[in-house]
Amino acid sequence: MADNSLNEPVVLQAVGVMASSLPTAFSPAYRQYVLEQTSDATKVAQKANDAGGGAYDAQVRNDEQDIELADHASRLTAAEAELGNHETRITNAEENISALDGRVKSVESDVSALQTDVSALQSDVAAIQGDYVSTSDTAEQSLSGALDVAGYLSVDGTKVVGPQQTGWTAGAGTPNLAAFNADQTFAVSNPPTQAEVKAIADALTASCQRILALEQMARIHGLIA
Repeated sequence: MADNSLNEPVVLQAVGVMASSLPTAFSPAYRQYVLEQTSDATKVAQKANDAGGGAYDAQVRNDEQDIELADHASRLTAAEAELGNHETRITNAEENISALDGRVKSVESDVSALQTDVSALQSDVAAIQGDYVSTSDTAEQSLSGALDVAGYLSVDGTKVVGPQQTGWTAGAGTPNLAAFNADQTFAVSNPPTQAEVKAIADALTASCQRILALEQMARIHGLIA
């Protein structure tokens, strides 16, 4: 804090020194020295006052600088605290970024696995599209292997082939696969002639052979056993 006393001027009591008041015994040189001392004392007092004022001004300036430095110190302290807060936030952000980086790498790994799965599924879909039976397609379709049905086959909602019937005893003889006239008529006399009986017997044999052919066809196709 500035010393106010430094700003108070030094006041010299006026001392009038006249040459006539000096002892006559003083030599001229000494007399001149004494007279000059009065003037020098005044100059010294002025210099002291100037120095005191300068010292006071310097102390005032120092006080102002102390206040300014204190303000700077306070602002620096606040800035350091804010910087510390920023450093903490940056550290937290770096930790979060590191955690996110790990999660991103995990997601990238999952995406890579999914891409592999999708590629495999695309291959499977392509294979299925190239070899499948459609339930809505009206065009002709075919199977390279057997078709196993647990119930029965139907056409337009009508059952056409059901489960295999068992208990059939296989017929014997020669099947008739030749032309067959179901509308053939026979003339019968009274009494029947031998030729008429033979014709009817031959027709009955042909009918039995046709029945055997149908039985074998049903057996071959698994309809009966």
